[in-house]
Amino acid sequence: MNDILQTLFLDNPYIPEQVSSFCSQLPEFREAERAYEDLANALRQRLGGEYDAFEEALNWHLAQYAHAYYLFGLGLRQEVLSALGPAG
Repeated sequence: MNDILQTLFLDNPYIPEQVSSFCSQLPEFREAERAYEDLANALRQRLGGEYDAFEEALNWHLAQYAHAYYLFGLGLRQEVLSALGPAG
């Protein structure tokens, strides 16, 4: 069962595209993205290359945070599946 979950959720190359498509359908996400882009562009003009280094570090941090939430959720789903079915 662990190999199946690994393949479906961690090794699936289509997940980023599917998440992007899903997010583009959410009005709140699009609004937040526009607000972020407007502010990021204003800051980039004021700070130049320093902003790019900050944004790179922030993006890496947020990606790791999202990944931790994802793995936490996988752990919960695995516990539920294990409780519902025979050990795999």
